[in-house]
Amino acid sequence: MDWDALLNEFRGLGGTAENVTLRQGPRGRGVFALDPAKPVRLFVPPNLLVRCEDTEVRDGLLAVKPSSTLGARERAFFDRYQEDFSWGAGVFDELWQTQLAWNQLPQNIRDALLATWPMEGEAFSEPSERLCHARYINTRMIKYRENPVFMPVVELVNHGRNAPGYDRTDGIAVAGMFAGEVLATYGSDDCFGTAVNYGFCEARNYAYAVQGDLKFEGHHIKISRAPSQAERYNGFRLPIVRFEDGTVHFSFLTLGNEKLPHIPRAVFLHITKNTPIKRPDKLFDLIQHYNRLLLLKFLRGTEGSATPLVAMLRSAAYRQLETLSCHWGSGSLEAEAGRHPLD
Repeated sequence: MDWDALLNEFRGLGGTAENVTLRQGPRGRGVFALDPAKPVRLFVPPNLLVRCEDTEVRDGLLAVKPSSTLGARERAFFDRYQEDFSWGAGVFDELWQTQLAWNQLPQNIRDALLATWPMEGEAFSEPSERLCHARYINTRMIKYRENPVFMPVVELVNHGRNAPGYDRTDGIAVAGMFAGEVLATYGSDDCFGTAVNYGFCEARNYAYAVQGDLKFEGHHIKISRAPSQAERYNGFRLPIVRFEDGTVHFSFLTLGNEKLPHIPRAVFLHITKNTPIKRPDKLFDLIQHYNRLLLLKFLRGTEGSATPLVAMLRSAAYRQLETLSCHWGSGSLEAEAGRHPLD
């Protein structure tokens, strides 16, 4: 199946692919606008979205499980797409080499990373088809109506920090005007989170706190990294804060913002108003200090190593430190109503 044959079958199943082609670019293989003067539209209808749990590696290829309720024609399209354009077209080899690079990290660098970032139990295991399948899910799945799914064809679009997100109204779409490569933002993670989870270093305008547990003023402070768990206030996306059984739990915390450096502290002071924390300024500074120390410890622990994986992680750590430093002053969220610096 070549690109034109793929798109013909894709359109025949309800998909849309307007003004697009597939070629190599600075981010590797990606989708490009055929005519930059015309709009691009890629759309995967619901019938072509495949639940991640309905896939398996069978005979060396990623395929739909026999137990899936996916239609016969949709199933055949997904399996052929995986064989000719994704898993069987070099993606499996890339996943294997990535897992091998994690497996070959020296113990001292593993320790330095684990001190900074919680890793899954098999993060450093030898590569296998099962682990490659798991990494494929982690880096390519998207939530659609609360279900993790794969989106054939649209998944070929690469990440761009300032690109629009996906339209998930009815199916999943990427649309707009693109001067060259068609890009979409993969999510709201910061630079270091993107590096660990996706395997590339991409600058972000904001930096989140790492996961952490600490004691402050006799209370247990628990910080998660779940930026999707947020609420709106005057146009701002704020963390969800809970106080239960002596624990103040933050769904996430933004510690640095390059566009509006006074906002991280302003947000923190706002969201701690209804908690028992009496000295929120001091707690904010302590969390900042803790995050910088962790990143510096990681950088010291990786000195002398020059593998591509370590070099990428070091670049992300330096970039994260720069963004963490963007926090000075404070202000009123009411005075900043309507601005969206944390999106």
